[in-house]
This record gives sequence, C-alpha cells and structure tokens, in this order.
Amino acid sequence: MTLIGEARAMARDTVRVMRHPDARGAVLLYAVLAVVLFTYSFLTAGLLTTLVSAAVGVALLPFVEFVVHKYLLHLLEFAKNPILAQIWNRVHYAHHMEPKDTTVILAHPASALFLVAVLGGGAWLVEPASVPPVLAVSLLLFAFYEVVHFSCHMDGEMASRYFSTRRQAHALHHYLDENRNFGITTGVADRLFGTGIGDRTGLKRSPTVRNLGYFGAFAERYPYLKRRPGRGENTEA
Repeated sequence: MTLIGEARAMARDTVRVMRHPDARGAVLLYAVLAVVLFTYSFLTAGLLTTLVSAAVGVALLPFVEFVVHKYLLHLLEFAKNPILAQIWNRVHYAHHMEPKDTTVILAHPASALFLVAVLGGGAWLVEPASVPPVLAVSLLLFAFYEVVHFSCHMDGEMASRYFSTRRQAHALHHYLDENRNFGITTGVADRLFGTGIGDRTGLKRSPTVRNLGYFGAFAERYPYLKRRPGRGENTEA
C-alpha cells in the first residue's frame, strides 16, 4: 500500500471509530479543546514555540504511554483502598476484565483531564509561556491515542496497516500477557524496554491477564471490587 493509500485507509478507520457513540463524544471534546488551545497558543506563544512543543509531545508520547500504563494503570495497590479501588476499576480494571465492553474502553474524561493538567503543571514550572501549547498538544495526542485504542477493540478488521498492526499488538496485551505491549499508538517504548512481543510463539497465557492479579486471597482481603461471575484468573478470551 502506498503512503497515500495508507493515509486514506487510516482516515477511514478513524471515521469508523468516530461513528461509534461510545467514542465520538470524548474524542471530539479533546479535539475541540486542542484546536481552541492551539489557536490561543499561536496568538500568545507564537508559531515556533507551538511547533517545538508539538514535536516534543510526539517524541515523548510513546514513553508517557508506557509509564502511565505499566506503572499506574496496572498498579494493584489501588485495589487496597475502597475509594481508589473504584477509581481504578473505571480507569482500567473493568477494561481488562471486559475488553469488548465499549463503555469502558476510553479513559474517564476526568482522569484524562487530570493527566493533561499534570503535564500542564509541569510545563508551567519550566516555562509559564509553554502551558498553552503543551496543553494543546497533550489534548490532541490524547484524542489520537483514544481513537487508536478504541479501534483495537472494535469488531471487524481495520483498513489500514497501522491500525491493524496496533490492534494485533494490543490483543496480545489483553489476551496473552498483560505485562507485554504496553504501548498503544506505537511499540517504540516496548521495544526499548524489552516488553514488546509480535506474536504468541513460545509464550504461555498469563493467569492474570484479565484480573491483573486481583483474585484469590488478595481479593478476599480487599473486597472492594465487584468481580463479575465467571471471570477468574483462568478466564479465556
């Protein structure tokens, strides 16, 4: 497939995602906010600062994805607190338990905006003028991330090579080993840190791929998450 053909296929895949009622609302919200902030950034910070921020954001995206997914979203310690357990359930646990449930694929808007606010706060500490472009880039990249992630869980095949490749990699994370393929939009960080896999050859299915370790004695000791009937440590995809 040529580059133009791939771009057209990616556009079709994106439109397909945006037609789904459980995806378009949040993604449109992030995209609209990004456009508003980009406009403000061009007018206040200038074109160069905005473009540099965009380039830095794109370069950091694989690593932000990796760190947040591996060290926060899979942090079982959240299940020990009754309040944090409910937040973790909506943010990620329920998604692993039911990967095809389209109502829990996207991040809760509150958690998404919190992450963006943290990035904006970090930008303010470095240079206050960089806050608008950093927020704009963060929201736009998050919208892209959500489109790619949602496409990974939709029924049917994707038209583009890019979406198809990311879909296959993410399926291995959900149905084979939750400690592999943390990247959503790219596998760069996984390759660098040794957690990337391309297929299931020679690998066994992780017993905690669905429940992320919340089962047995641990779940009995911290009974703050509602475990769905039939979903245990040995549940098949």
